[in-house]
Amino acid sequence: MPPHAVKQVTGVTEGTAASYGACERNPTLPTGVTRVTTQSAINPYKAPPSVLPQPEVKERPCYAAYDDYTAYGRPGLYFHGQKESRRGEIEPFDYWLCGPIHAEALTYDEHGHGFGLLLRFLDARGRWKQWAMPMRLLSSDGRELRAELLDMGLRIDPKSHHRLGHWLASREPRKELIAATRTGWHALDDGHAFVMPQRVIGSEQIVFQHEQAYRSTYSSRGSVEDWRGAIGTLCPGNPLMTLMASAALAGPLLKLTHQQSAGLHVIGDSSSGKSTLLQVATSVWGPPEFMRTWRATGNGLEGVAAEHSDTCIVLDEISEADPREIGAIVYALGNGTGKSRAGRGGHARATARWRIVMLSSGERSVAAHMAEGGKRVKAGQEVRLLDMPADRQYGVFDALHDHADGRAFSDHLKSVSGRYYGALGPAFIERLQQDKQDFAARLDTFRQRSGFKASHGLEHRAATSLALMALAGELATEYGLTGWPEGEALNASEMAFQLWCDYRGSGQTETRQILDAVRDFIDRHGESRFSPIDAHELQPLVRDRAGWWRKVEDGRVYMFTSGGLKDATLGHDFRRVLTALEEGKFLYRTGSDKRAVVTRTLEGIKSLYHIKISKN
Repeated sequence: MPPHAVKQVTGVTEGTAASYGACERNPTLPTGVTRVTTQSAINPYKAPPSVLPQPEVKERPCYAAYDDYTAYGRPGLYFHGQKESRRGEIEPFDYWLCGPIHAEALTYDEHGHGFGLLLRFLDARGRWKQWAMPMRLLSSDGRELRAELLDMGLRIDPKSHHRLGHWLASREPRKELIAATRTGWHALDDGHAFVMPQRVIGSEQIVFQHEQAYRSTYSSRGSVEDWRGAIGTLCPGNPLMTLMASAALAGPLLKLTHQQSAGLHVIGDSSSGKSTLLQVATSVWGPPEFMRTWRATGNGLEGVAAEHSDTCIVLDEISEADPREIGAIVYALGNGTGKSRAGRGGHARATARWRIVMLSSGERSVAAHMAEGGKRVKAGQEVRLLDMPADRQYGVFDALHDHADGRAFSDHLKSVSGRYYGALGPAFIERLQQDKQDFAARLDTFRQRSGFKASHGLEHRAATSLALMALAGELATEYGLTGWPEGEALNASEMAFQLWCDYRGSGQTETRQILDAVRDFIDRHGESRFSPIDAHELQPLVRDRAGWWRKVEDGRVYMFTSGGLKDATLGHDFRRVLTALEEGKFLYRTGSDKRAVVTRTLEGIKSLYHIKISKN
């Protein structure tokens, strides 16, 4: 038999359209309409075999899919019809619609919505592909559907769109699967499955479903052993590198420890190795292309976050982001919820949700970048993306592992992370599924360590995020995935917490901002909007007066009117301003127990806020 001849002809009927008779759920399948399969790996598109089987079609009209050449012609989905000739006779005809395609399963989400079909088809190179197609793509003329199938390599007759849509709409496969519309953990009757676009870990009853033929950046090259030998062994001695790899692994732990998000923003000079740290983190899940840039809209990054739920989103160079939008983006990504949008009928559309670890880099902090757009960083933004200074001995590195300098070490890391990637993350998930310990309790144990001691709520949240990253790294080490000594990830996270505290400074974010605003206002307007309160001679006219000042033994006391103080602290709640001034020991009460002191001025008796700037 020639090499292209059919090896096997099965009696599995593809089925006809519901309006045309038999369907796939009919237990008594008609004979004649068959699916023809081949056991060879030869591309059936290359050349027709010399021996062509002739499947018998007893019922017309009907559809049938053939995976190899037949007497009807090339492989594919056919419509077997009949028509009346000019002589009035009924004549059969066989029309090729597209390449080989099969509807393998009916899909729907856990709420009984979002129905779709799991399609398996042969692309133009002779490779089988799979796509869970949402049925809603059939609601119009099917143009978007055909575009996606064509883009994935399915050959389609341009004139067949009506019949192809009819065939898809009439499929009734026996098998049913749960359709996941986002990546990450999904609860099933038999436990938790972890969904990735082209792979589901832990279950065969769920599949990823997307309106577009998803081009996944989750891909792998090499094994866990390759990653451990080429990259993992270079992390010890480099705490920031260990931290970033641990942070990339922390995404799957968010749900298991009841956390919503965590994030790190590496700050360092140009060419110091910041992007290399991100590429090391990227190699946990995929190739260098897994890393994105900040040059995107908020809506675009919401889509990326939904596609990376329960893993991580890696964004390089924050200076490419619009400084006016960066704060809202950080909030949105950290909160795990997309914008609420209305459908065509005015009803609320389903809101995208995710759990994510954010990893970022830039030459300046989030607060400094926001300030360029006239925005002030809020405590919630500050804790969702922790500023991490990366000024180490060799750029961002502490140990070069026999390389000449930081640049050579960085170039080596970029090279090996481009060769070995994407194996560590899925392997970590598989081990997590087998591990029955209480991860939340383990996180709490880490959080109680003295290295994560926090003085207030904001520091507590930051410590929890870094402890989560430590837990991920230590678990991966216990599972034998990293090649690190025990405690390496924990020590790196504790060091990072101290770096963050030192860089940020003490106290609540808003308190520090209020005190800084008052200092800045006095520095800018001290002589133009204030005048001496005890002057006995005529003073220049003060426009937009904010108050007066008086000399004391070690400086000046500025006496603000309520309007002047509100002007100085614009954007802050006034009660919060007074609390901050009290906490910062800026209020100079001169014996009064009230925040505002009744004071005699040249303009009469007024209630003023006496403020003396601390030297700290």
